[in-house]
Amino acid sequence: MFYFTLDGEPSFRHKITVAYRPDFPAPEPRYTDTQVPGRDGALTEFDGTYSDINVDVEMNYITNPQNWHAAWREVKRYLLKGGIRELRFSDDLAFYYKCKKVVLGTNEREFRHTAAFTATFTLAPYEYLTDGKERYPYQVCAFNRYELCKPIYFITGEGMCTLTVNGHEMTANVGQNLTIDTDLQLAYRTDGTLQNTEVAGNFDDLYLLPGENTISVTDGFDLKIQPNWRCL
Repeated sequence: MFYFTLDGEPSFRHKITVAYRPDFPAPEPRYTDTQVPGRDGALTEFDGTYSDINVDVEMNYITNPQNWHAAWREVKRYLLKGGIRELRFSDDLAFYYKCKKVVLGTNEREFRHTAAFTATFTLAPYEYLTDGKERYPYQVCAFNRYELCKPIYFITGEGMCTLTVNGHEMTANVGQNLTIDTDLQLAYRTDGTLQNTEVAGNFDDLYLLPGENTISVTDGFDLKIQPNWRCL
């Protein structure tokens, strides 16, 4: 049975059936075309980013006619929670998408006991590895087999510390623990206290590049990484 999950909650738990395996468009690279006088054609530059993708999923459910409205309310409660959610499909559970929004089409009564509708999922362009959410010793993350990644660094120790990634340094005054989230561009403690004023350096310089990376931390500090591995 083909199904999907949102934040780990499977669609079949809500008596939703996926009618067909959906088609997935490729992310579209973003280009800037500039017309230059005296030059044939446009000057085309790739800015290194990709557009979101939209995936249409046809669904249906079967219910007692007296429960038709209640079943539809349950579908909406499940799908329309809002916020960025993790979307997985049952034939590829090792990867997930970051789902930005869900739009539901009209709920059509096909027969007395069944209804059909289409959900359009707007997804960030990358597919993320489920294993990339784990924390690893930093040496394990030195070689990146995937695309550029925006990891989270977890440092434990006490005092001034320097984290060096591919020759770029971020210095920090660590008080027992420090989390550096390169995607959110935030530094904070495990209790949620923001620490951006306690670090110096560029978050963008701490991304993990495809291939070999050099990573080091000041002696006496422990460093683990959530790599957030991803691919197109």
